[in-house]
Amino acid sequence: MEAATAETTAHLGAARLEHLGQTLAEQPLARVDHARMRIATDQAAALLADTLAALEDGREEAALRVLEVKAAAGEAAIDVTDLAMKVCGGAAFRKELGIERRFRDARAARVMAPTTDALLDFVGRAINGLPLL
Repeated sequence: MEAATAETTAHLGAARLEHLGQTLAEQPLARVDHARMRIATDQAAALLADTLAALEDGREEAALRVLEVKAAAGEAAIDVTDLAMKVCGGAAFRKELGIERRFRDARAARVMAPTTDALLDFVGRAINGLPLL
């Protein structure tokens, strides 16, 4: 997410709409989606930091946080890379920008064990007092 956001930032600042004499960063809709990317990235980072603190401090909810962070970060990565593709447009498909690879890689979390659906089931079990397995 950090890389996709940084690549998007660089692209928005460099790419120009010649007919308007403006960069993409000067376009309100591009800025809104870029802001969504930054917020989702920061939210995932905050949950990761809390998870690590929970593990370090031996907090009761540490195991739950581990399950939550993989599911939440995986879904956030998909959202962030979707927005990066939208914001950067056709340029996002160029290998040099790096976004197309991150877009593809972000989807791995959904299908690699434990899948996002399995993690969500585990979280649901945990918050309902059921055994994980």
